[in-house]
Amino acid sequence: MEKYIAEFPEQIKDAVNLVEKVPVLLEKRPQNVVIAGMGGSGIAGTFMVEYADYRKAEIPVMTHKNYGLPYFVNENTLVIISSYSGNTEETIAALRVAIQRKAQIAAITSGGTIEKMCQENAIPVVRIPQNFPPRAALAYSLAGMFHILSRQDVFFYEWIGDMYEAHNILQIYQKEIRQQAKKVAEQIHHTFPIIYSLGGEAVPLRLRQQLNENSKVLCSHHIFPEMNHNEIVGWKCLNASHSVVVLRCNYDKISNFQRFEFCKNIFHQHNIPVLEIHAKGESFITQYLYLMHAADWISYELALLNQVDPMEVKVIEELKTSLKS
Repeated sequence: MEKYIAEFPEQIKDAVNLVEKVPVLLEKRPQNVVIAGMGGSGIAGTFMVEYADYRKAEIPVMTHKNYGLPYFVNENTLVIISSYSGNTEETIAALRVAIQRKAQIAAITSGGTIEKMCQENAIPVVRIPQNFPPRAALAYSLAGMFHILSRQDVFFYEWIGDMYEAHNILQIYQKEIRQQAKKVAEQIHHTFPIIYSLGGEAVPLRLRQQLNENSKVLCSHHIFPEMNHNEIVGWKCLNASHSVVVLRCNYDKISNFQRFEFCKNIFHQHNIPVLEIHAKGESFITQYLYLMHAADWISYELALLNQVDPMEVKVIEELKTSLKS
């Protein structure tokens, strides 16, 4: 896993170069977009929803992380199928429904059943490299989605320059990011991490998923201001077994700053460490990828402290096997 994380900046550049060569010809501009994907293949979809909001996209973009598809999906919907392996059960089910509903469809995969179904139904595929853990192929999934959506005029091509900026920034700050990640890992070791964002959900979700899979720990994530309407009450039972990680960027909602300062005082009253990670770079894409890269390194460093293999996800494979029987 260390190799995959260390090579992530180069993966960003490679992903952009790869997808630009893939023709994606769809019939018409969609009226709405649904991105179907699970786990490591689905996190890019959450990123896209928040990027669409930032870019003030004129049509709705949403994720679907379950079997099937929402009832409204029809011929005016663009369904993006994202499955790294191409064999994800829930995403295959979504693809079947999309075909039945005569939706516009494009897929991002490295092969498997989904690639075969797409070939049989003349569905365009952004084929990404094999031999990655799905969670380590984030840049390929992101670039594939950006490519598809920009071809449909949902987004425009400035995303390419922003991805190159992210590549450059992560290369420059790679050592610093890892050093900070190691310190954070040491401080959250043997605690239950509570992860927050003052903006969207994609970044805290990424850290939670990476801590689950790489570090083999349970944790929680939430976002401001929603958590001020429920989770804040649960802090009454905070104790030394908890830690708080806050992922910050320039695209946080300003209206959440005062809310966060109030909450930070509560943490300090309970002697809970509040660990803030601030993104570098200029663009939305760069700052989000900076924080996601930091999340990856935190999870790797915590795996080392926990003396666990960050690559191993045996229980997921056991579940998949049991579902086939």
